[in-house]
Amino acid sequence: MRLPFRLLLAALWLALTSGAGALMHQLWVPAKGTLPGIRVEGETVTETSDLRARIEVLASERLARRVRMLHKAADGDRVVLDATLAELGVEADVDRAVAIVEATGRDADLVARARLAAMAHRGEIDVPLSFRVRSDMLDRAVRITKVACDTPPIEARLDLDRRAVIPETDGTYLDLAGTQAALLGLARDRVQTSTQIALQSYKPAVSQTKLAAMDISRTLGTYETRFGRGGRQASRARNIEVASSRLNGLVLQPGAVVSFNQLVGARTAENGFLRAGEIFRGEMIEGVGGGTCQVASTLHAAVMFAGLDVVERLPHSRPSAYIPMGLDATVVFPAVDFKFRNPFAFPVALHAKIGASMLMVEVLGAEKPVTVSFSQTVVGSRPYKRKVVEDQTVETPVTKQKGLKGYTIRRARTLAFATGERRIETSLDTYPPTIEIFRVPPGFDPTELPPLPDGEEGTDGA
Repeated sequence: MRLPFRLLLAALWLALTSGAGALMHQLWVPAKGTLPGIRVEGETVTETSDLRARIEVLASERLARRVRMLHKAADGDRVVLDATLAELGVEADVDRAVAIVEATGRDADLVARARLAAMAHRGEIDVPLSFRVRSDMLDRAVRITKVACDTPPIEARLDLDRRAVIPETDGTYLDLAGTQAALLGLARDRVQTSTQIALQSYKPAVSQTKLAAMDISRTLGTYETRFGRGGRQASRARNIEVASSRLNGLVLQPGAVVSFNQLVGARTAENGFLRAGEIFRGEMIEGVGGGTCQVASTLHAAVMFAGLDVVERLPHSRPSAYIPMGLDATVVFPAVDFKFRNPFAFPVALHAKIGASMLMVEVLGAEKPVTVSFSQTVVGSRPYKRKVVEDQTVETPVTKQKGLKGYTIRRARTLAFATGERRIETSLDTYPPTIEIFRVPPGFDPTELPPLPDGEEGTDGA
């Protein structure tokens, strides 16, 4: 039987390119079958009885490979993720690989199919696996890393004591889309086992350039409180210095809202704070950061007299010795905050100044659009109780905490604007009674203690 001319040409081409030993094998490949020798990820897959199962094994082996994602820092690369590709949400498209293998040469004519068969026989057709990333799994995997890598920008601020501008610092955030693309590149690479996470930077709203042209020639509002430095007050004084330094030079653009907790940060030793006395549920205790409430209260009073908007504020659980009732503001990180807003059409700046035993906060701006007056009126009071605690370390009664009456006051802030508008803001503050606490020897008769003032309540034993 005479072979067709095209088949003879194909036979001659195959004999020249692949050798006579492979010629007969390749010429008789079934027209609808897969090409013998075709590979996926460098491994021959057509010589097995179950093509899909073989490709699934290859995909599983690839996804089980451990990889590392790195964060480039000033002191060198830091490993932030060490996991398998599968644990990071990478999936292989097995269906696509099977379809490509089965379709290669299927619709080609005889000469083209013979050429493809020869290439497959020589290992020249290698189908790469394709991958995708489940964004929900990657998001869960990088959640802790994102918290560690995301840093908010630091706005430029004024050094009012030195009449200088402190430059801004860009913020950074972990780019999930960029990190996903880097992870896909790592999955496709058969050798590489590490890559950098993707970070993006962004600029703060207030830049050095903006501040250079800012007018802060007018004082909108100011307030001053006193504190001690001797003995056990030294740590508290240090905390006041640390907290107030975070306020000094801050610039609020029109409409900007400031959070005291966000500005000052966590009251921890790592953030510069020491252990000192603070009020907790009406009782003086020792805690890290004692004294920050005085900074918040002084700031609140300055904000009130400057005519800024108070967005969020709570009074203390008992009156404070350093500031009148109604002007204080309690803060507990991160749950209880003091927030305020700049309602004016121009930026304002905060100036916090520390003296030997004085804290002053002033609000500065280009003009003074409002004059503020403040008053408070006691509208109710409640007596305090006495609590007696037996203590084996004392021989005679010792006052642990003085009792204070509780008060309800009506606050009134009057704002007289340069435009002629006049507005009065009123609210109620409630200060619960502060319990009087005596430490006494075991078996001591509480009736021998000094009598409570008229109107105060009886004794609670403990």
